[in-house]
Amino acid sequence: MKTFKILSGVFTLIFILTFNTKCAKTDDVEPIVLNSNSDNDSTNNDTTSVTVADDTVYISSSISAIDFGFLLNEVLYDPSNNSLEGDANGNGEYVHNDDEFVEFVNTTSSCIDISGCKIFDDDSYASFTHKHQFPNNTFVNPNQAVVVFGGPQGATFDSSSFGNSLVFTASDAVLNLNNSGDKMWFTDSSNHVLIEFDVTPLSNNPNESYTRNPDLTGDFEQHTSAFGGVLFSPGTKIDGSPF
Repeated sequence: MKTFKILSGVFTLIFILTFNTKCAKTDDVEPIVLNSNSDNDSTNNDTTSVTVADDTVYISSSISAIDFGFLLNEVLYDPSNNSLEGDANGNGEYVHNDDEFVEFVNTTSSCIDISGCKIFDDDSYASFTHKHQFPNNTFVNPNQAVVVFGGPQGATFDSSSFGNSLVFTASDAVLNLNNSGDKMWFTDSSNHVLIEFDVTPLSNNPNESYTRNPDLTGDFEQHTSAFGGVLFSPGTKIDGSPF
């Protein structure tokens, strides 16, 4: 059962002129996506090194997500309300809106710049009032995940607890993904939709995440069906290992 759509386009690479030891914060390239929110207070926990990438892909409406391999891999829109079983963000308490999350993965051998890209739910996309916008210098290493929790806003997370992924909290509002009749939209900085995830075909108040099984290539199914007894795995594969 397909529950997502990827919009097509043209695959584009921007080559960095020198080899970099980190896939982040280079001074010798200018992003295609320029109108990111400089006031965004989300934290970029990028501390991992790159050994294979000597080019950077900049996300824009002209680049196809299905081609460049930046994929939605896991979504938690209905955390368990059974005390700390629902504590997906690992801060020691269960707060439904805070523990919601979406997880993306860079499956390519290239660094990907998602600076300025946005996340919406269905209602917020209708008014172009995003829930989250990625700050400047958000570079995703090859085989690295990106996790956005609903909250708490302004929190800083230890990326090593989430598979060395980039970990954010929603910058402008909680994600507020409803358990039915809702969608998650991932766009470039100009609100062009690159990934659309439809909650409705999956909605049954699962109290756990939906994840691709197998990771990255499979259809979405409830996490306990994919890996028994585990309700979610933000930033890691189903079995908790790093990407």
